[in-house]
Amino acid sequence: MQSLNIAQSGYGYIFRCIGLYYEGNIYFALYIVSLVFLSFAPVMKSRIKDVKYDRNRMREIFLPQFLVMALTVYNPVFPVALNSFFDVNKEYYRFLWMAPVITCISVAGTVLVTEYAAAQGEGKDNVRKGICTAFILLILIAGGHWLYSDGYIVSPNIYHVPTEIPEVAQIIHRDAESRDPEDLYPRAMMEYDYNMIIRQYDASILLACDREAYIDAVSGVLDYETALKDENYCNRLLAVVALGMRIPYDEFEKGLEETGTGYVVISKTNDMRQYLEDCGLEEVGQTENHVVMHYELKDYEPFTLADYHDLWYYNPEPIDFLM
Repeated sequence: MQSLNIAQSGYGYIFRCIGLYYEGNIYFALYIVSLVFLSFAPVMKSRIKDVKYDRNRMREIFLPQFLVMALTVYNPVFPVALNSFFDVNKEYYRFLWMAPVITCISVAGTVLVTEYAAAQGEGKDNVRKGICTAFILLILIAGGHWLYSDGYIVSPNIYHVPTEIPEVAQIIHRDAESRDPEDLYPRAMMEYDYNMIIRQYDASILLACDREAYIDAVSGVLDYETALKDENYCNRLLAVVALGMRIPYDEFEKGLEETGTGYVVISKTNDMRQYLEDCGLEEVGQTENHVVMHYELKDYEPFTLADYHDLWYYNPEPIDFLM
């Protein structure tokens, strides 16, 4: 879990986990208090119609939960033994022992407000419930970690993609719109890792080759003869960018023309850069580790989205056959 490791923590692993996920053990303490409260608090006659607090039922629900958890995930020996069969550091079993805590504390708070904070007399009931609710929230908030305790930090990359992906997308769009303001959906060919995730960040960048074609290429299905067949022109691009094949220049250019690919993105360590320049591509920008190159397509027409305005336009005139 997180940076914790059983091999290093040993039997103290579970206690470090509890301290990490329970905010200094305050929620674990509230869990124990809530469990005792629900199991042993005296039954009071409910002041809410048709609502009855059943202490025995609460024991049946929450005590067996706690006993099972105490013998398993709360047991310091359990994760050490389990680690012999599974890699516990990568297992999300923490949800199994966090969920009962959240449920128990929530139920205890609800019972405390509805059963023990109620009072006779007009207005007194709401006042006492309000005070009790505020007190519970104060405990939870004070025992937690304030989200902005370290300041409000705006992440430059909220999509959690490689940092250079946004930079590459900006270079492509900036260059495409400088050549044609209507070119809002440029098509690009990239190396495997970027080709797989670029559209997670920017769906307006079209791909020259889809995911399945790329996987076939890197898995050994694509060879030199197959790359030059006319059935699928993106194979020419895959042969050069993904596999480093030096096919004839005119064949690669034909692949660019037929697929409408105006941009190629490669890493600076890719030894096909000179080949691409010999094919007529020119550098239009670069990041720390990648180069963005442009190819001037003949008779290029920018891609446009289909316009369904007429299809969805509401016509208030009545339809004849319904009259």
